Amino acid sequence: METLPLEPFKIVIEGIQESGGDAFKFCYQCGKCETVCPWNRVRQFLVRKIVNQAKFGVIPFESEDVWLCATCGRCPQRCPRGVEIIDVMRAVRRLLVPDGVVPASIPSLRSTMTSLASVGNPWGQEPNDRPNWAKDLGVKEFDENTEVLYFPCCYPSYDPRL
Repeated sequence: METLPLEPFKIVIEGIQESGGDAFKFCYQCGKCETVCPWNRVRQFLVRKIVNQAKFGVIPFESEDVWLCATCGRCPQRCPRGVEIIDVMRAVRRLLVPDGVVPASIPSLRSTMTSLASVGNPWGQEPNDRPNWAKDLGVKEFDENTEVLYFPCCYPSYDPRL
């Protein structure tokens, strides 16, 4: 029988814990989270399975499951142990993002991540074009005496429909 080295699994577990997802260790697999998960109305979404995989550091990185979690907040409200499953999902995502690990089944997420990493916005637009939305609107430039600052974020900065 072949034994697998434990180090890679330990690294994943520690990475999840360091990213704020150490709540998984309190889950005792009751399944109440799955009864309120909106995904289970559409397709089978096994929250307990993801949490259990996180416990042992065997997250299948090619799976889309951790990306499907809508972080709606229903599961922690229902959990008798108060496990913040959202934190676990976010922590796993934080492990994957720096390496660009995104399932091939979600191509739009892959391109969004690539754009965010390369130019700082999900549209893939040049950062120098960001202030163009305000060109003819007479918007004052920000200085030390400005009392109100409007920060339009990426979407309205690059999409004229907004």
